[in-house]
Amino acid sequence: MPPLPMPWQAVQELIDAGGITPSPGHVGGLSLAHAVYDFTVDGGLVGPIVPAETVLLPAGAILLGGVVFVETAVVGTVSTLAVGTTAGSSASALLAATAEATLGTDDIVPLVPTNAVPVRLTAAGSINVTVGTAALTAGKVHIYALFIAG
Repeated sequence: MPPLPMPWQAVQELIDAGGITPSPGHVGGLSLAHAVYDFTVDGGLVGPIVPAETVLLPAGAILLGGVVFVETAVVGTVSTLAVGTTAGSSASALLAATAEATLGTDDIVPLVPTNAVPVRLTAAGSINVTVGTAALTAGKVHIYALFIAG
């Protein structure tokens, strides 16, 4: 995993020190979910894609925020990328369809949920991405989501 962008480095330090449990199964505590969409592994066809490296968030999880960190630029022809879950929320609950041209290498994009506007999952669901408009031809993004298990 590449170095985390700030402020996520501080979160990782808390995890390393035992102050946050990064396990989705931890009830009642703050957890950090991490998923990776990698074109070379997951492909880039239009439609929903469950990344090979994802995490199942529990039913009732309350998403408080997060970021998408672009390790390798997302490339396509007028393509979009959205982030959501396979169940319990929408396909774009974490990140609305975003033009690939705005997802360049080393970009950091905030997720939709925040402390002021959290998202609660109605069912357990894995973090997934949805490619829209046209297929992608490259890209690797890390999705970091802070949540409280319900």
